[in-house]
Amino acid sequence: MADAMTPDGILRACGYLEAVWREDDTAMAALLQYEPGEQPTPVLVADLGDLIMQAMLPAQLGIHDGMPADELAAATKRLNTDPTAQVSIVLSETLKALAPTATPEQAAIIARSLIGYLIAISEATEDHVLPLIGGLREAALQRGSTA
Repeated sequence: MADAMTPDGILRACGYLEAVWREDDTAMAALLQYEPGEQPTPVLVADLGDLIMQAMLPAQLGIHDGMPADELAAATKRLNTDPTAQVSIVLSETLKALAPTATPEQAAIIARSLIGYLIAISEATEDHVLPLIGGLREAALQRGSTA
C-alpha cells in the first residue's frame, strides 16, 4: 500500500521518474534492477502516484484536519463525486494493476503517466517537472530523517 512506502522506495521512484523525464536509458535500466524481497520500481512509481493523489485531491477540495463534521461530510461527498478525483482513482488503480508485471517499456509509460498527471492537476508546466521530483525527493529524505 502506498502509505507504507519507505523513504528509500520513494527515492528510487523519484530517481526513475527523473531518468524517464531526462530520457536516460542507462539510469532507467539500472533503476529497474532490484534484489529479491524488494519492490519492483514500477510498483514503487505507481505507489508514489497513489500517495501523491491521496495527498493532493483532498487538499484541492478543501479537506483538512480539524474540519467540523458537517463540513467534512460535505467535502467528502464532493471528493466522491468530483470528476477529477474519479479519474485519478481510475488512473491509480490502472497503474497499480499494470506495475507488478511491467516490461521496461511499460514501466516508462507508467512513469510518464504519473508525470503527465502531476502536470495536469497542478499549475506545473514541463519546466517544473524536475523541481517537482526534487521536492518529492526532499520530502522523502526529511521523512527518513525523522523515522
